[in-house]
Amino acid sequence: MAFEYERQLTKITHINVGQEKHGNQDVNAMDIDFRYTASNQALAMFSPTLKSSLYEKEDSPQQEVNPDADHMTVVKNPKMGPIKWDEVYENASVTVHIGASGKGDAVFGDAKVRRFVIEPKQGGTVVFSFQVRCHPSNGDIEKIAGKLNQEVFVTVDPEGGDGDEEKPDTGTGANEVDDQLKAQRGRKKQPELVA
Repeated sequence: MAFEYERQLTKITHINVGQEKHGNQDVNAMDIDFRYTASNQALAMFSPTLKSSLYEKEDSPQQEVNPDADHMTVVKNPKMGPIKWDEVYENASVTVHIGASGKGDAVFGDAKVRRFVIEPKQGGTVVFSFQVRCHPSNGDIEKIAGKLNQEVFVTVDPEGGDGDEEKPDTGTGANEVDDQLKAQRGRKKQPELVA
């Protein structure tokens, strides 16, 4: 199973904005730290044996309810703590979905996805953290900063793609409809003057 990450609800936990030199030109640079929780089944994205290395079956009568050999919920070594995973995806495409229409999305082509941390939890869940290094526009910096410490939907394509692709027009999204309704409610009929 290859790394798959499509429209996952993910928290933006930290951002660091600066500039880098590309030749003689200064360009925006940003590190975005993400964190999400998933089933330990997601460990297969990193290694097919990782789940069985970190988890074991519960040894209790409750286990008889679910005799599935893959149902492992007990962390083998809970004192081990979070695990750094040495994986880097160069030239990845990362989309932070903002709004329902896709028009407000922040899309970063040629991003670097790195600094994976895997934190196994009792009960069969895992907290994953990772960082995205990208070169955003000023507008995208504002979008991401406005979502700091919030959960957003995120898609990562490790194979990359062109971040400058035109976004598909999926119609009017929920945010735009809400804005239109608010604008209509704000317009009150002015009383006509009778001479």
